[in-house]
Amino acid sequence: MKKTFSFLFLLSSITVVAQQDPLYSQYLTTPLLINPAYSGYSRNLTGSVAYRKQWAGFDGSPETFNAAGHVALADNRMGVGLIMLQDKIGSDNTTEMQLTYGYHVPLKNTMQLSFGLQGGFVNYRTDYSGLTINPDDPKFSNQSELRPTIGAGMMLSNEKFLFSIAMPKMLKRSTDADSMATGLYNQNFYVLGAYVWQMSYRIKLKPWVLLRGEASAPFSYDVGVAMTADNSYTLALFTRDLGTLGCMAQIELGDHFRVGYVFELPTGQSVGARFTTHEFIIAARLKALKFHDAGTIRNF
Repeated sequence: MKKTFSFLFLLSSITVVAQQDPLYSQYLTTPLLINPAYSGYSRNLTGSVAYRKQWAGFDGSPETFNAAGHVALADNRMGVGLIMLQDKIGSDNTTEMQLTYGYHVPLKNTMQLSFGLQGGFVNYRTDYSGLTINPDDPKFSNQSELRPTIGAGMMLSNEKFLFSIAMPKMLKRSTDADSMATGLYNQNFYVLGAYVWQMSYRIKLKPWVLLRGEASAPFSYDVGVAMTADNSYTLALFTRDLGTLGCMAQIELGDHFRVGYVFELPTGQSVGARFTTHEFIIAARLKALKFHDAGTIRNF
């Protein structure tokens, strides 16, 4: 019975904040997750695996696993990528697979304009076998639906500046089960802006702002600042809607690998301070083609 009440409370919380798209906190170093235009931008073969447990200790809380990779092609003028994601909230389980494509146009003063497209499918499943409910209630019948999805994005950037705008999901998904509408996706968009200040020979400061939007939800935003030392060690502080406080730590392991961890502390405005969030990432970059550059650590 406790699990049933926890799950129903979680559903009501998700309805209030309209968290229908999985949250990420390390998008600044893996922008492919929110913008297909990043495909091939890093001028090498890049891959990452990440796991996020939101509101740990809360029964049925969001749990997300994603694997993403992309490779630069045609002398770094374009790139292709793949995103695989599984997101679970209570009895709802969403699986995504997206193919991405990016095309990069050099501009004056080292600026670059990038365009991106993505497409794939989203599979939405529900399984109420673990809950204490009335099996004859049609509102709690198990279901599985497969829907196509497409998206697009663009970026303007150089080594010190990045502006990104994308709509990863341009199609509105629907279901015959109106009671489970909170588990489906609407159109969404992300706007990201970041800048790098070279404070000294060893220290860089990188403030950023991310704006999220969804057709059936109010806007959400992140504001943060990261400090990087020796192009190898990064510490960051950020807030999400002033309702979550977060810190991030990342370390470069040689020229090819990166590990990162995020800790988030919600305030009483959401689920309470005792339900913390944890996010882990492991990433690698390799020189797979002769024109690749895997040794240069980039700001974005």
